[in-house]
Amino acid sequence: MIEAHGALALSDQELLEVVIGSGSGKWQVALVAEAVLRQYPALSGLSAATPAELAQVPGIGPTKAARLLAGLELARRVQQRQTLRYGAVLDAEQIGQAMVQRLSGATEEHLLALMLDVRNAVIRELELAHGGVDKSIADPRVVFRAALALNASRLILVHNHPSGDHLPSAMDSDLTARFVAAGEMIGVTVLDHII
Repeated sequence: MIEAHGALALSDQELLEVVIGSGSGKWQVALVAEAVLRQYPALSGLSAATPAELAQVPGIGPTKAARLLAGLELARRVQQRQTLRYGAVLDAEQIGQAMVQRLSGATEEHLLALMLDVRNAVIRELELAHGGVDKSIADPRVVFRAALALNASRLILVHNHPSGDHLPSAMDSDLTARFVAAGEMIGVTVLDHII
Protein backbone atom coordinates (compact mmCIF):
# COMPACT_ATOMS: atom_id res chain seq x y z
CA MET A 1 0.00 0.00 0.00
CA ILE A 2 2.86 2.44 0.78
CA GLU A 3 4.39 1.69 -2.63
CA ALA A 4 1.18 2.68 -4.41
CA HIS A 5 -0.01 5.66 -2.39
CA GLY A 6 2.79 6.72 -0.03
CA ALA A 7 2.82 6.69 3.76
CA LEU A 8 0.71 9.87 3.98
CA ALA A 9 -2.29 7.97 2.60
CA LEU A 10 -2.23 5.41 5.43
CA SER A 11 -4.36 5.61 8.56
CA ASP A 12 -2.83 5.41 12.03
CA GLN A 13 -3.82 1.75 12.22
CA GLU A 14 -2.29 0.97 8.83
CA LEU A 15 0.97 2.69 9.79
CA LEU A 16 1.05 0.67 13.01
CA GLU A 17 0.50 -2.51 11.00
CA VAL A 18 3.53 -1.70 8.84
CA VAL A 19 5.74 -0.98 11.86
CA ILE A 20 4.52 -4.03 13.81
CA GLY A 21 5.16 -6.17 10.74
CA SER A 22 3.29 -9.36 11.50
CA GLY A 23 0.76 -10.82 13.83
CA SER A 24 1.50 -13.03 16.78
CA GLY A 25 0.00 -16.49 17.19
CA LYS A 26 -3.77 -16.12 16.88
CA TRP A 27 -3.48 -12.35 16.51
CA GLN A 28 -3.48 -11.00 12.96
CA VAL A 29 -1.46 -7.80 12.52
CA ALA A 30 -4.66 -5.73 12.03
CA LEU A 31 -6.00 -6.95 15.38
CA VAL A 32 -2.69 -6.18 17.09
CA ALA A 33 -2.71 -2.63 15.68
CA GLU A 34 -6.33 -2.19 16.84
CA ALA A 35 -5.35 -3.33 20.33
CA VAL A 36 -2.50 -0.80 20.43
CA LEU A 37 -4.85 2.02 19.38
CA ARG A 38 -7.42 0.98 22.01
CA GLN A 39 -4.72 1.08 24.69
CA TYR A 40 -3.14 4.31 23.39
CA PRO A 41 -5.85 6.29 21.55
CA ALA A 42 -3.69 9.44 21.59
CA LEU A 43 -0.58 8.36 19.72
CA SER A 44 1.51 10.75 21.81
CA GLY A 45 0.85 8.51 24.81
CA LEU A 46 2.43 5.65 22.92
CA SER A 47 5.84 7.31 22.95
CA ALA A 48 5.71 7.61 26.75
CA ALA A 49 4.99 3.90 27.23
CA THR A 50 7.69 1.63 28.57
CA PRO A 51 8.64 -1.56 26.73
CA ALA A 52 7.06 -3.58 29.54
CA GLU A 53 3.78 -1.64 29.28
CA LEU A 54 3.64 -2.11 25.51
CA ALA A 55 4.39 -5.81 25.85
CA GLN A 56 1.16 -6.16 27.86
CA VAL A 57 -0.93 -5.25 24.79
CA PRO A 58 -2.31 -8.46 23.23
CA GLY A 59 -0.10 -9.54 20.33
CA ILE A 60 2.79 -7.26 21.31
CA GLY A 61 5.74 -8.95 22.96
CA PRO A 62 9.12 -7.53 23.90
CA THR A 63 10.40 -7.55 20.29
CA LYS A 64 7.41 -5.72 18.81
CA ALA A 65 7.41 -3.28 21.75
CA ALA A 66 11.06 -2.49 21.07
CA ARG A 67 10.33 -2.08 17.34
CA LEU A 68 7.47 0.35 18.03
CA LEU A 69 9.50 2.45 20.47
CA ALA A 70 12.51 2.50 18.13
CA GLY A 71 10.29 3.73 15.28
CA LEU A 72 8.84 6.48 17.47
CA GLU A 73 12.30 7.55 18.63
CA LEU A 74 13.58 7.64 15.06
CA ALA A 75 10.63 9.83 14.00
CA ARG A 76 11.25 12.15 16.96
CA ARG A 77 14.93 12.50 16.03
CA VAL A 78 14.14 13.24 12.39
CA GLN A 79 11.68 15.94 13.43
CA GLN A 80 14.14 17.40 15.93
CA ARG A 81 16.97 17.56 13.43
CA GLN A 82 14.76 19.27 10.89
CA THR A 83 13.98 21.92 13.49
CA LEU A 84 17.56 22.54 14.61
CA ARG A 85 19.90 22.80 11.63
CA TYR A 86 23.62 22.98 12.19
CA GLY A 87 25.15 26.13 10.80
CA ALA A 88 21.82 27.95 11.05
CA VAL A 89 21.58 31.16 13.02
CA LEU A 90 18.58 30.74 15.29
CA ASP A 91 16.71 33.07 17.59
CA ALA A 92 15.76 32.24 21.17
CA GLU A 93 12.18 31.32 20.25
CA GLN A 94 13.29 28.78 17.60
CA ILE A 95 15.75 27.23 20.02
CA GLY A 96 13.17 27.11 22.81
CA GLN A 97 10.60 25.38 20.58
CA ALA A 98 13.14 22.85 19.34
CA MET A 99 14.29 22.03 22.86
CA VAL A 100 10.78 21.70 24.29
CA GLN A 101 10.05 19.26 21.49
CA ARG A 102 13.34 17.44 22.05
CA LEU A 103 12.75 16.92 25.78
CA SER A 104 8.98 16.49 25.92
CA GLY A 105 8.01 13.33 27.71
CA ALA A 106 11.46 12.77 29.22
CA THR A 107 11.21 11.06 32.60
CA GLU A 108 14.76 11.93 33.64
CA GLU A 109 16.48 15.26 33.83
CA HIS A 110 18.66 15.99 30.78
CA LEU A 111 21.31 18.68 30.39
CA LEU A 112 21.98 19.81 26.84
CA ALA A 113 24.23 22.50 25.49
CA LEU A 114 23.95 24.19 22.14
CA MET A 115 27.41 25.22 21.07
CA LEU A 116 27.39 28.35 18.92
CA ASP A 117 29.90 30.31 16.89
CA VAL A 118 30.32 34.11 16.99
CA ARG A 119 27.31 34.57 14.66
CA ASN A 120 25.10 32.38 16.89
CA ALA A 121 25.12 29.61 14.31
CA VAL A 122 24.70 26.17 15.84
CA ILE A 123 27.93 24.17 15.80
CA ARG A 124 26.58 21.19 17.68
CA GLU A 125 24.00 20.06 20.20
CA LEU A 126 25.47 17.96 22.96
CA GLU A 127 23.74 15.96 25.65
CA LEU A 128 26.09 16.48 28.54
CA ALA A 129 24.33 14.51 31.24
CA HIS A 130 21.10 12.89 32.29
CA GLY A 131 19.95 11.61 35.61
CA GLY A 132 17.15 11.03 38.04
CA VAL A 133 14.05 13.12 38.47
CA ASP A 134 15.34 15.04 41.47
CA LYS A 135 19.07 15.58 41.22
CA SER A 136 21.23 18.33 39.85
CA ILE A 137 23.24 17.07 36.93
CA ALA A 138 25.13 20.12 35.72
CA ASP A 139 28.91 20.15 35.92
CA PRO A 140 30.46 23.35 34.51
CA ARG A 141 33.77 21.59 33.82
CA VAL A 142 32.09 19.16 31.44
CA VAL A 143 30.18 21.93 29.65
CA PHE A 144 33.13 24.26 29.13
CA ARG A 145 35.52 21.43 28.21
CA ALA A 146 33.12 20.55 25.38
CA ALA A 147 32.73 24.21 24.34
CA LEU A 148 36.49 24.70 24.14
CA ALA A 149 36.99 21.43 22.25
CA LEU A 150 34.46 22.59 19.62
CA ASN A 151 35.90 26.12 19.50
CA ALA A 152 32.49 27.51 20.48
CA SER A 153 32.46 31.13 21.53
CA ARG A 154 28.91 31.03 22.89
CA LEU A 155 26.55 28.46 24.29
CA ILE A 156 23.01 27.99 25.44
CA LEU A 157 22.26 25.56 28.25
CA VAL A 158 19.03 23.61 28.18
CA HIS A 159 17.63 21.27 30.77
CA ASN A 160 14.24 19.89 31.60
CA HIS A 161 12.28 19.32 34.74
CA PRO A 162 10.65 15.88 34.42
CA SER A 163 7.64 17.33 36.26
CA GLY A 164 7.01 19.52 33.20
CA ASP A 165 7.47 22.74 35.18
CA HIS A 166 9.23 25.34 33.01
CA LEU A 167 9.87 27.81 35.83
CA PRO A 168 13.46 28.03 37.07
CA SER A 169 14.05 26.98 40.65
CA ALA A 170 16.35 28.92 42.97
CA MET A 171 18.94 26.21 42.31
CA ASP A 172 18.55 26.75 38.55
CA SER A 173 19.11 30.50 38.96
CA ASP A 174 22.22 29.91 41.07
CA LEU A 175 23.51 27.40 38.55
CA THR A 176 23.01 29.85 35.69
CA ALA A 177 24.94 32.54 37.57
CA ARG A 178 27.80 30.09 38.16
CA PHE A 179 27.92 29.16 34.49
CA VAL A 180 27.86 32.80 33.36
CA ALA A 181 30.73 33.67 35.72
CA ALA A 182 32.79 30.64 34.68
CA GLY A 183 32.19 31.38 31.01
CA GLU A 184 33.33 34.98 31.41
CA MET A 185 36.64 33.78 32.85
CA ILE A 186 37.44 31.60 29.85
CA GLY A 187 35.87 33.65 27.07
CA VAL A 188 32.75 31.57 26.39
CA THR A 189 29.52 33.58 26.66
CA VAL A 190 26.51 31.81 28.16
CA LEU A 191 23.63 33.39 26.24
CA ASP A 192 20.75 31.65 28.00
CA HIS A 193 19.67 28.75 30.17
CA ILE A 194 16.40 27.36 28.86
CA ILE A 195 14.25 25.15 31.06
